[in-house]
Amino acid sequence: MTRMERCGIRQRSREAAGALAMLGWLLAAGSLAATPSRAVTIDFEDAAPGTDAADLGQPDVEIAGGLVLSEELVEILLGVPASGKWNTTEDGENGVLNTLGAILSLDFAVAISALDVDVLALPNELGEPGTVLLLAFAGDQLVSSDVSDPSAIGDSGLPEDSLAVAFDGITRVEICAGSAALLQCLDAGLPTSVWADEILFEPIPEPATAVLLGLTLAALASRRGH
Repeated sequence: MTRMERCGIRQRSREAAGALAMLGWLLAAGSLAATPSRAVTIDFEDAAPGTDAADLGQPDVEIAGGLVLSEELVEILLGVPASGKWNTTEDGENGVLNTLGAILSLDFAVAISALDVDVLALPNELGEPGTVLLLAFAGDQLVSSDVSDPSAIGDSGLPEDSLAVAFDGITRVEICAGSAALLQCLDAGLPTSVWADEILFEPIPEPATAVLLGLTLAALASRRGH
């Protein structure tokens, strides 16, 4: 092999290594810039009625303040016609009712970017249509909110609505009966004031795996170029 041929091989090797390094860095940069979603849905259908929401064992979120109930059990406990009317899940009957506190809270293991939930508001202490608040926090800072429409009466005869919040970095969500004007939960409200089901949220993906792959490719390419 001539010296010129050896130089040509080394040159092509360096070019290939450079291309591989560029691919590695692009993969790393792309993983940081992209935000592919991994939507999680909680419909409570797999939980036994009467289960404390805190005992559901969801890996992505800790839910507190409510019990999982079926529509049939709601009728027995509250005397309110609910069978076939409260649940929004197709062929479903379970939801969570905030019987254990005024606030149904969701704390996330990984920050989320958006959350949707179907809610039903029971009448307040005066017998008036209730208003449900959906409050999203990043740490202690309120970053997004939505308020139900008390006039949106569903087939249950009670106010039903779909609420949504969005913000990159939500760590906690609260669902409660409250003041629409003040965006505050009512401390003195009836504890059984909110029914929720079909909770959908999107965790912010961790890019560490893709970044590591990209940097590894770049490092290998760098070594091949020497």
